[in-house]
Amino acid sequence: MAYSELIKNLDTLRTYIRSFYIYGFKTKDKFFAKSPRTYDDEKRRLENYLDGYMTFRPDENGKVTFLSIDSRRAAHNPLHKIFKAKSFTAMDISLHFMLMDILDGTRKKSLNQILDEINEKYLEGFSSEIMPEESTLRKKLKEYEELGLIRSEKDGKAMLYFRSPMTSLDALGDVLSFFSEIAPCGVVGSFLFDKLSAKERKESEVFQYKHHYITAAIESDFVEQVFQAIREKRCLIVEQKRAEDDRTFPNQVVPLMIYQSAQGGRMYLMAYRPWGKYFLALRFDYIVAMKTGEVYEGFAQKREEFEALRKNIWGVALKQNKKHNDTTTSHVTFRVRFDEDEKFIYQRLLREKRYGTVTLLDKNNAQFDADIFDPMEIIPWARTFICRITFFDCSEKSVARMFYGDIRKMKRLYEGAEGGDDAL
Repeated sequence: MAYSELIKNLDTLRTYIRSFYIYGFKTKDKFFAKSPRTYDDEKRRLENYLDGYMTFRPDENGKVTFLSIDSRRAAHNPLHKIFKAKSFTAMDISLHFMLMDILDGTRKKSLNQILDEINEKYLEGFSSEIMPEESTLRKKLKEYEELGLIRSEKDGKAMLYFRSPMTSLDALGDVLSFFSEIAPCGVVGSFLFDKLSAKERKESEVFQYKHHYITAAIESDFVEQVFQAIREKRCLIVEQKRAEDDRTFPNQVVPLMIYQSAQGGRMYLMAYRPWGKYFLALRFDYIVAMKTGEVYEGFAQKREEFEALRKNIWGVALKQNKKHNDTTTSHVTFRVRFDEDEKFIYQRLLREKRYGTVTLLDKNNAQFDADIFDPMEIIPWARTFICRITFFDCSEKSVARMFYGDIRKMKRLYEGAEGGDDAL
């Protein structure tokens, strides 16, 4: 079979993007799950879609291919391109343009009228083998109605179809440019942004991002499916990959909310697992497939229970996925000192405290307190105040000992007690 530039299976290409850009650099022989032919085809597709971002380097194990994308310099997320190259059949593309042309006027038409016009006007003189069947046309009309491209209305016993009105994108260039890079389903904004003229697109490239999390784009279809399941209060059957051995396993969950890391942009699906009766967080970059299930009758109750738990979740960790119904928390507190001209430190505490509390002790000292499920999650953030912290404590004493122990190690390191300059 000839190599095709178009994507038939997004899940396969998504796996390679994660391998080339997220999980680490691998040589060709490390891709055990796929054949060498599949590897060559998928790598070639990526090289075409992401021209200028694909590179390689030699090492002792061979040629290592990887994606190199500087998100500070990329005005638009290049990973959106993989959603714009879906494979299609000859009849798919032919029917699309015929339907858009037939329904372009103001007159509404029935299925039989559309079918007659296709056969008599567009396919006259062609072999009857390529004439679309009524069932095929009906499915295509239903698909386009679900997508919002066309509408239908009853006229007696007949169903009439007509084009949906076009939405003007005038003066929305800046909105679409921003939405496509920031929103969880920004690929939608990217599709709309492409409809603008080259001049409008150029004029709308006015944004620069300090933190531009581009890798979430490859999970846009999963995110949309999660939002749809939440809206309809349905379960999801999620196929996950094990981090240890790359094996996959199914997991039926009730989706409740999507969390995104403010530090690295990684997304998590916060959900309830009926089998086992506990809440858990699923990493999106470990999800390989997803299917919508049945309506979950207790959805509202589980959403309320999760809202009650949120005030004790600093990152995504919940103790319930270790001990069922364990809602015990650990108390973390630390004090920060700042000078008269450093009020921005206090303002930063207020801005980043999440569900914690900040108390101004005096004009130069503030205290942070929080009750959370996993105190280890707060340590990286607390360390960003390391030179200003005057006191740190945690009800889980091993965390406090580790915090002070790390400071002592750092002090010895910089004093040269563990090897002088070489230790640095």
